[in-house]
Amino acid sequence: MILDRAELARVLGTEIPLGVEEGVRGVAYDSRHVKPGFAFVAVPGFKRDGAEFVPEALRRGASLVVAEREVPKVPTAVVPDARTALSALARAVFGDPSGSMRVHGVTGTNGKTTTAYALHSILAGAYGEETCGLMTTVETISAGERRPAVRTTPEAVEVQETLARMLEAGVRQVVMEVSSHGIELGRVSGTRFEGALFTNLTRDHLDLHGTMGAYYATKRELFRWAEGPRVANAEDAWGRRLVREVAGVKTFGGTGNADYRVAWVEASRTGTSFTLCYSGGDLRLETQLLGPYNVLNVAGAASLALEAGVEGDAVAGAVRTMGQVPGRFERMAAESGFEVIVDYAHTDVGLEAVLGVARGLVQDDGHPGGRVICVFGAAGERDGAKRPKMGKVAARLADLSIVTTDDAYTEDPSKIAREVAVGADPARTEVLLDRRAAIRRALSVARAGDVVVVAGKGHERVQHLPEGDVPFHDATVIGELLGELDKGEG
Repeated sequence: MILDRAELARVLGTEIPLGVEEGVRGVAYDSRHVKPGFAFVAVPGFKRDGAEFVPEALRRGASLVVAEREVPKVPTAVVPDARTALSALARAVFGDPSGSMRVHGVTGTNGKTTTAYALHSILAGAYGEETCGLMTTVETISAGERRPAVRTTPEAVEVQETLARMLEAGVRQVVMEVSSHGIELGRVSGTRFEGALFTNLTRDHLDLHGTMGAYYATKRELFRWAEGPRVANAEDAWGRRLVREVAGVKTFGGTGNADYRVAWVEASRTGTSFTLCYSGGDLRLETQLLGPYNVLNVAGAASLALEAGVEGDAVAGAVRTMGQVPGRFERMAAESGFEVIVDYAHTDVGLEAVLGVARGLVQDDGHPGGRVICVFGAAGERDGAKRPKMGKVAARLADLSIVTTDDAYTEDPSKIAREVAVGADPARTEVLLDRRAAIRRALSVARAGDVVVVAGKGHERVQHLPEGDVPFHDATVIGELLGELDKGEG
């Protein structure tokens, strides 16, 4: 959609300089993506200022620069906040697609991806897969077509472009995983949200937000934007606070006063069943997913769907047939009789939840002396206070911990590992910085009845290291190493 000068002035709320008579036909925040007639938004970054790339944007044909200060000798629309302007321009250029769809946002620290997959499965079962879309950390699904995701909540241009493409493909129901970065950095500003779901809040991303209160306040914004049904986890203190502070939010969970109460939970090695008690009756749900946290993930998705008008039978059917979520307690069997779990857990709370379920599998397996072996690390350039806490959790729940490298970014991997190991048990902890070598070590010592947990990266296919990014996908590496070990190689 081409935006003329009058429309640009309205969208940006500022004067448009002369020389932009033909308006703009697109928007970009990365100078490499600028095309002739585009507006280039110079976003101040954490490391570099977007204004540095104005010359490159102009060389590529930008007709307008949007920035927080005047750029000399360049047609500049000066705005108070470049990110807000980027979001507004992206919505306008792509025709404000969320206004013609029902977008349901899922937010929280842990469980967002699994909950989003569960909700998408329910909506696809009720309305048809061809009318439903999904935007998550793992992938984007549009009318059944899949493509890998770059980040949990992409930048505003990608968000609006993806929604527009979905709309064009016939999608009318969208489930979007909404990160705190996505809210804080304006990536979803102005998007019309029909529904909202809150999973929980635990320590994470304090490098961005500073305090847990600020982290919570960012998440709360999604519930203030949502125009329709909103549900929050009653078992989480921040979820209960959300109910007090935002009118109309319903609750789910195992607490007696929850609007959607979880009861009569039964678990086995192959799945979990529970009853969801609500004003419409008692709904028995069966899922292949394991663990108490997945009961809450499924219960949250089911609660929002029921609030949105989906029939109980459709909810139960979709939950029953939903498969594994990539990189979320993804189970892989080894010929030697042990099991390998790939999970995205990258905080002490997430690691504790996953290892707790793994411990239950070992105890129920029937092999005396079965062990939990955990391969994990901590990300660089992130909240360092959680590192020893992760080591402490592993020391308590794993029989053998192998501390390795996660996404170190520019930090020294050995420094990160030492900080993780502070909380670990030295007698049951090894440090192998090479992630492939660490996984090989875990698989080589595993025996029948053991459960090996490889945590931290889940579905991700790139490892960010000081020397640069390298391809790395835990499940693929595990498959390769199991094949080598079965052949007696190495």
